[in-house]
Amino acid sequence: MSVIHTGSGKVTYKAVRKAMSDPYTMSLTDTKEIRAVIEAVNQGIDSHLEACFCPDFGDSYGDGARTLSDGRVLCRSLDCEVSVESLPVLLRRLCELDTIEEIADAGMTLAGDILMTLGFDEYGKFVGREALGLD
Repeated sequence: MSVIHTGSGKVTYKAVRKAMSDPYTMSLTDTKEIRAVIEAVNQGIDSHLEACFCPDFGDSYGDGARTLSDGRVLCRSLDCEVSVESLPVLLRRLCELDTIEEIADAGMTLAGDILMTLGFDEYGKFVGREALGLD
């Protein structure tokens, strides 16, 4: 069974996939979070023989921007759409980043934030979005 170790609990791939009904979308502007995602995705197929960028599943990571109504760019973003199949792998990799400490910390925090939006509490237990005040 594939497991994501969050630092305060464990979450199975199966639980993450069950919590999802559609691909997970996010638009990141924090440079440390962006670097963490890029490092996680750029690993390709890892020692678990898994990948988290599979275009055939609908995964996409691309440049975006936050703009004003007049078209001026406020900041750049990394716009992500991650399939049900790939999100658990991305979450595991974000939690396991072995890189510059601030990037690893950003990866762990981002993984926790993603899990929370799916309805997992800080210990990795699925409680639902309503219990977390998200719906």
